[in-house]
Amino acid sequence: MTHPPRSPEQGSSGDRAGNAPAHLRIHGLVVAYGSRTVLDIPALSLGTGITALTGANGSGKTTLLKTLALLIRPTTGTVELEQDGGAPGPRTALRRHRAAVGFLPQAPEFPGHFTVRDAVTYSAWLRGIPRARRAEAVHRVVEDLNLTAAATTPLRALSGGNRQRAHIAQALVHDPSVVLLDEPTTGIDIEHRIALREHLARAGQTRCIVMSTHHTEDVELLADRVVSLRDGQVVFDGTPEQLMARASNGTPAARSIERALHDLGGANT
Repeated sequence: MTHPPRSPEQGSSGDRAGNAPAHLRIHGLVVAYGSRTVLDIPALSLGTGITALTGANGSGKTTLLKTLALLIRPTTGTVELEQDGGAPGPRTALRRHRAAVGFLPQAPEFPGHFTVRDAVTYSAWLRGIPRARRAEAVHRVVEDLNLTAAATTPLRALSGGNRQRAHIAQALVHDPSVVLLDEPTTGIDIEHRIALREHLARAGQTRCIVMSTHHTEDVELLADRVVSLRDGQVVFDGTPEQLMARASNGTPAARSIERALHDLGGANT
């Protein structure tokens, strides 16, 4: 594979946050486009574990994830990363935030002729992992996601599940403490979905994972916490059990979650 020119950050690991416990804290967040307010969240704190971000299409889920990843600048308010190591200055805080976050968009774009190893290696380069440690980091995440057998396979030749795991490997290669995933289980078959959930459950033991989803099974089987949006505002913030209690009438858990999300205006339509 041909590598791009050397990055200015390459070879320095001082800003890499690793997977030390971290919190994302929102204060007075507003994101607006012209006169239209897309997000209005006065306060929200996200810590270790898996938070399922739910809501109907257009509720603000993707905008929130991109704002947490610093890809969208708030109109007002702040998004702060709190992590061990003291209070850094503004520039250091910005670098530390970006180094600490792994982000997977809903429709990642990557050249289909790249193999799994090529794609993950490229992401490792973008994240500034030094050349001496890059191969080890790529090997680790490829192995962790059970992609070793597919490491030399072009992305375009992979099944939907393996391709999605390859994209997640790109988001995890720098060992981030915060992982933001936009609909990671959409479009893959049930077998691969189960395997992916198992990996995310392990990753969520030491990381702050925020994943948008419209699968009630993701909420039931994966989430430690549920944050539901409607029209850019938080209308529910609690555990899956608390969500189920809103609509529980002896029905199975997934159906209770589905009903509760529908009542919140969180069903995708």
